[in-house]
Amino acid sequence: MRRLSEHCCVLLCLSLLGCGTSPEQRNALSAETYRHNERAVRAYALGDLPRAAAEYQLTLRAAQAIEDAAAIAVVRINLARVWRESGSYEQSHQQLAALFAAPQLAYPAASLAAAAILQGQLYLEQEDVAAATEWAARGEQTCQSGCEVRPSLQVLRAQLAMRVGRLDEANKLVEEAIGALKSPAQAVEQANALRLSGELAYAVQDDVRAITRFEQALALDRKLGLPFKIHLDLTHLAQTAARAGRAAEAANYQARAAAVGRAGAALTESAP
Repeated sequence: MRRLSEHCCVLLCLSLLGCGTSPEQRNALSAETYRHNERAVRAYALGDLPRAAAEYQLTLRAAQAIEDAAAIAVVRINLARVWRESGSYEQSHQQLAALFAAPQLAYPAASLAAAAILQGQLYLEQEDVAAATEWAARGEQTCQSGCEVRPSLQVLRAQLAMRVGRLDEANKLVEEAIGALKSPAQAVEQANALRLSGELAYAVQDDVRAITRFEQALALDRKLGLPFKIHLDLTHLAQTAARAGRAAEAANYQARAAAVGRAGAALTESAP
């Protein structure tokens, strides 16, 4: 199964202009920030990571120029996610570390918690379980009662438990996260949690449950329009079906994954 980088931190509402507020109601730099962010989101969804990084960097500059703390925090998190998917861990760490270094702005607590959680995930992927555990604790301190990114923290803790073989604990945590992710705005994180639940089922050779969870993640990723996540779900389904002895289904899943991969690559190449 794929490494942990597929479990992205929860998507936060990028309120560069205030959710539901049109760019025309704000100043020119706010509108510029909004435009670059929209382009970055589209590029990321298509898997065009270099373009996403470039657009997010332009978004960050515009947000910094008007000292929009909330926007700066979310854009740095999104940039860290892009660098993470590109395998550029040092750059990813730098973006997140900047939120905890001088100069200190009034960043939203939920954004700081999300940054701590993502740092933990990065360290876990780099096999530094001790550092990942420390950042999970930091996220816990920042993420108080009612914190919107608590399910992401539970997913990280589930990953940590899974890494050291505490599969029952990991399953409990991820199922709690899935239960808490009810809002349509949390669909990305819900799909990530479902995918991790599928991996846990796969780890204990519960192929029926694994296929159910991967199918649920696939349904959400289709609605979200994320080709590279759809490809990932189909690949997991192909692997699981093959191990379960369902050769025809496995071949079908694999063929579908290949078709999505080709189409996604073509979209990236043709993007303006």
